[in-house]
Amino acid sequence: MRVKRVYLAGPPFAEEYRRRAEELLREAGLEAVDPMRRDYRGRTEGKEKEIVEGDLEEIASCDAVLADFTRPDEGTAMEAWHAHRLGRRIVAYTAGRKPHPWTVYVADAVHAELEDAVRGLAGS
Repeated sequence: MRVKRVYLAGPPFAEEYRRRAEELLREAGLEAVDPMRRDYRGRTEGKEKEIVEGDLEEIASCDAVLADFTRPDEGTAMEAWHAHRLGRRIVAYTAGRKPHPWTVYVADAVHAELEDAVRGLAGS
């Protein structure tokens, strides 16, 4: 099955990752699903259920997850775990940072470069 929709997992303030990932995915003929379009930064209190359930629904609607593991982020880890439990393809991007054992466990592939991560998704 060819991957079509890709959920962008990553820290909330990773705008450059999101911008570049979306551009690369589009060039590869894939659709990026960015949960940050539902931007709750600075106003998450009292909206935790809405935020998490929205993320879970979007992950379930995607074929794969591109996860930014360039720095520790509990939301990214939880998104990757959920996608793993659903059987979605997960490609981790690390920017050369040594991946945590859990990242290696849940990811189908780990890449230091974002371009390589997207190529890994486009080829699946």
